[in-house]
Amino acid sequence: DTFLAGARSAFEIVVNAFAATDKAALQPLLSKMVFESFASAIDTRLAAKEVLKTNLLSLKSAEIVEASLEGNNAVVTVKFVSDQTNVTRDTDGKVVDGDPERVVEHVDFWTFARPVRARDPNWTLVATQSP
Repeated sequence: DTFLAGARSAFEIVVNAFAATDKAALQPLLSKMVFESFASAIDTRLAAKEVLKTNLLSLKSAEIVEASLEGNNAVVTVKFVSDQTNVTRDTDGKVVDGDPERVVEHVDFWTFARPVRARDPNWTLVATQSP
C-alpha cells in the first residue's frame, strides 16, 4: 500500500511536470535514460513553440503487475489507468493535437527500481510503456 501510494504520487507529479516542461521536477524522479527521453520531447515541443495542457481528471487504478530482483535492485512495474484530457496548442492557441473536451482513458505501465540496500526510500522511474 505504501509503495502504491508513492507510485500514484509520482505518476501525478511526472505527468504534470512533463506537461509544464518542468525538467527540474522530473530529473530526480527519473533514470538518466528516461529523463533524456522526456527532456528531448520537452525540447521538441518548446522548439515548435507548442504548449501541452494535460488535465489528469482521475487516477482510476494503480496495480503492481510485476515485481522482481535484478541483481541488487528491486524492480516493480505498475499498471496505471487514468482519465485525462490532453491538448497541444501552437503560439496562436490553435489546437495542433488532442481535444480539450475529450476525456481519454490512458493505460500506462511504469517500471520503478531502487537498490535493495539503499537508505534512500525513493524509487526511480526506469521505464514507461503505453500499449
